[in-house]
Formats: sequence, structure tokens, C-alpha cells
Amino acid sequence: MYENWQDHVAAAVFAATTTSWFSLVDKDVKVPYLDEFFHIPQAQKYCAGDYTWDPKITTPPGLYLVAKLLSPVLGCSLRSLRVQNVFALSFIFFKALQIRRLIQPRGHTQRKAGLSIPDPSKDTPDEQVWTDNQTPFSTALIAFNIASFPPLFFFGGLYYTDVMSTAAVLISYDVFIKRAAKPQWSITDDLLTVVIGVIAFSFRQTNIFWVAVFPAGLTVIRVLKENGHTAASVTGQGYLGLLQSSWSKGLIYDRSLKEGGLSVLDATMLLLTIAISALRSPLKLLRSVIPYIILLVLFAGFVAWNGSVVLGDKSAHTATIHLPQMLYIWPYIALFSAPILIGPLFSFVAVLLPAQLGAKLGATRKSPYTVYPHPLQAILFIAAGLLAVHFNTIIHPYTLADNRHYVFYVFRILLRHPALKYLAVPVYYVCFWLSIQSLAHPTADPEVPKQTCVAKPRSEALRSTKLPVQISFVVIWLLTTTLSVVTAPLVEPRYFIIPWIVWRLHVPHAPTTFSLGSKTFSPDLRVIFETVWLIAINQVLEYLFLYRTFTWPSEPGKVQRFLW
Repeated sequence: MYENWQDHVAAAVFAATTTSWFSLVDKDVKVPYLDEFFHIPQAQKYCAGDYTWDPKITTPPGLYLVAKLLSPVLGCSLRSLRVQNVFALSFIFFKALQIRRLIQPRGHTQRKAGLSIPDPSKDTPDEQVWTDNQTPFSTALIAFNIASFPPLFFFGGLYYTDVMSTAAVLISYDVFIKRAAKPQWSITDDLLTVVIGVIAFSFRQTNIFWVAVFPAGLTVIRVLKENGHTAASVTGQGYLGLLQSSWSKGLIYDRSLKEGGLSVLDATMLLLTIAISALRSPLKLLRSVIPYIILLVLFAGFVAWNGSVVLGDKSAHTATIHLPQMLYIWPYIALFSAPILIGPLFSFVAVLLPAQLGAKLGATRKSPYTVYPHPLQAILFIAAGLLAVHFNTIIHPYTLADNRHYVFYVFRILLRHPALKYLAVPVYYVCFWLSIQSLAHPTADPEVPKQTCVAKPRSEALRSTKLPVQISFVVIWLLTTTLSVVTAPLVEPRYFIIPWIVWRLHVPHAPTTFSLGSKTFSPDLRVIFETVWLIAINQVLEYLFLYRTFTWPSEPGKVQRFLW
């Protein structure tokens, strides 16, 4: 009970907030609103056994199949369909909690005799307190924050695809993590991966990138590392020697993000060594990614059969190259995760102060956050960003035609003066750098003994410690995010939900230690501030949606509401 009471409290509070939001929507919004106008009748058709398709709906029928499945229990009224997303949102909370525990590094514990690797089999709360590992309180709060993410939480009160789509992707990610932890994979593991993947992209087509491309990339890196060696620097052999070792020994260039951030050269060397090493063991690699290849083949078959990625309204949703989408995502992350990004921003600014003042503020040049932006990275990002903005900015007709959406007002600002869209590019870069640097492990490396350590042998400590975020993860995440958003001409905050969640799940714990009597607590204060911040955003958005209604002159008497 000691280990789980935080989860129960967080779950109860989240259930109360979700139910409250649903009740308010159910009370004030008595008819289908906006996209619900299409989703509700389609789901009710499925419930009645009518599978004719509304040509205005673009996503696959996963949402309506769930409605059909649950109809004997819940029915298919407007209220019963909306409440399904309340359950799905609660499921996202529990799944985020499970995944967070699976992927985060383990740290040390503090005992009266010093520090040692914790023994999970012993429950001795009076003698053992978490120091540089995530605390149960922070872990539960992170899951709460992920499920409370405003573009996701908002649709927990309406009948949209996004909540169930996200839940399906998280199930797939959980299956991948557990599969990756096994020394060998069975046919059952592969079959489960394929089935869950098909379910995920039955809700939204772009989920294929998160259930096939993303895990396939991480699987390839893991298999290559198991078969060869890993180099964290080029010291002693140079870049050419590193590439030669990649061919002869299967060496992969990869390292912890905290050791120097992510540079263009790092990403290039990683991809080159992966490509070279992959040529040495193609059959084993092929075996490891078979379920993801099957998913890609099934998806390609769907596109060939359908003649397009989207099902309906194809003229307004034609796939195109829209590179500025990978610029817009960074202020998006910065807005919702401002308390998380304060860490690297504070440390970067503090080291520019006089040494004594910086030390008083807790910032030193040895801080893992104190990694300056790479000049080449900044130059290339800003140059590429300016080119993308100039030649590839796409303003979809829907964007400026509907003032109910917040994106409408963002683009109204950007288009007020021709120079504004260019001046925004350096801001995009700052948000990008802070977002990536937030993935760096912000605490002392648990593999390195401290002065007061009574540690187990180094080899055992290494086996007991999960690695911090590696540059390989960041590169695969960036590539998958790019594939999932750059083909969309329409800028939608909902398209960035899954990239944000995957990013947030991997942001490491940054404890601040407090003593209360004989006990020591190490919560992540950023997470607490993040909780307050996200609740405040949700409250504002709920108020605007419910109570700041308006009407259009062209549709008098019809209530319009602000939403994503």
C-alpha cells in the first residue's frame, strides 16, 4: 500500500476532473458539435447494423466499431457515446503510469550507511528513500499530467477520434517495450504486435508511424547493439576509423544525450553506423522487425485499395509535403510543457552569471543541463526553417475560414506582417533546443559512485540501471514525428498529441530533496508546477468552450464555441 497510495489518489482526482468535464459538456452541449455532427450519426448507424459510410469522414471506422461493441451495455445515445472517451481517457492515465515505470532509469537509494542500488524485493520505507530516482508521487503525477494534456483532455468530453486513437497507440508502445525486454521473441509476441498495430491505425491512419516505424527503428538499434559494440565518442579512432569499426565489428555510434546534447554530426554518425552495421546481419534484423514490416504492408495495401490515405473528403485532405509542421511543433511543446523546459533554460542562463551567484542558484558548468546550443545545429536549423517558411508555408482554406479554432488566431497573428513568419524561426529553434535538452538526464549518473556511496560492484550496478535517453531515441523520435505530420496540409494541434506524449514519457525525473523529520522526500518540482499549469490551461479552455459562445451572422441563432 505504501508504494501504491499515490497512484490511487492521482487516479481518483483524475477521474473526478474527467467526470466533471464530461458532466458540464453533457449539461450545456445537448446536440452534436462540429465534427461530432459526422461521428455521432456514423456511430449510431454502426450500432443499428448499417455500415454505409459518410463520405465526409476521413478516418477509419475504429471509433464506430468500439461503439458497436459497447452498444449492448452503453447504448448509442449522444451521452453514451461521449462517455466512452471518459473511460478511454482514464485508461490513458493507467497506461502512461505503466509505461513511465518501464522506461525510466533506476537510481540510488539513501540509507543510513550511504547509497546503494535499491532492492525492489524489500519494502523498508523508513530506511530507504528515493534520491535521484523518480518517486512514486512524481510518477503518478506525470501520468496525471499526460492524461490531462489539454488537446487530449478537451476531447474527453466530446465524441472525437483522438482519445481512443491515443489509447491504442499507448497499448502498442507498451507491447513494444515488453517485447524488447525479452531475450527472444515468439510468434505470439509478433502476432500481438500486429493485432494491436492494426487496431491502432483503424482509428487514425498516421498511427502507422507510431506502431510500425517508431518501434522498428528502436528495435533495429537494439539488435545491432546486441550483436556488436557501442561507441560514445570518436576519440582515439576518428570518424573514418569509427566507420571502419562499424563494418568490421558492428560498432554503433550512440551515447547519452546528457553528454553533449544532440548535434548534427552525432545524428549523421549514428545513421551511418546503423546503415553500415545493418549490412552485416540483415537476416537477424529482418527477423526482429517482421511484425512491423507486416503492418507496413497491410497499410500499403489499404492505401492501394482506397486510392488515398484518407477515406472521405479526399479533395480537402490531399497528402502533401508541409515541412513547417516540424517548426510549429516546438512552440507547441514549449507552451504546454513550459515548467519542464524551465530546467535547461535556467541552467543555461545561470552559468552566464558570475560564478558565485551561479553557484548560489545551484547552477554549475558541470551541470548536465549546461550544454550550449551547437552553432552548426543552430545555423542549419534556422537556415532550413527560413527556406521551409518561404517556399513551403501552406495555409489550408479551413485554417482561416473557421474562427472557432485557436489555430485561426495564431495564423492571423503570423500573417499580420510578412516578416513575422520569418522572425518566428529563431523562436522555433529556441523551443526546439529546450525541448531536446529536457530529455537529457538531469541528475547525477547512478552508475558513478558518489563520495558517500557504498555501492555494489560496477558490473552489477550497470545491470541494475536503465540507460538515460540516448541520441538514437531522439533521432528515431524526430524521424517518426516528421513522417507523421509533414504530409498534412492542415495545421491541427491534435496531430501533435502522440509526439508530445512520447516525448513527455521520456523526460527524466529531476528531484529536489526535502527533509521532514527523519524522512527524506525527492519530488520533481517541475512536475508539480506542470500539473498546476495544465489544470489552469484546461480550466480556461473549458470556460471559453462552455460560456464564451457566439454566433455567426450567416447562421443566426446557432451557438458557436471555441475549441482545438
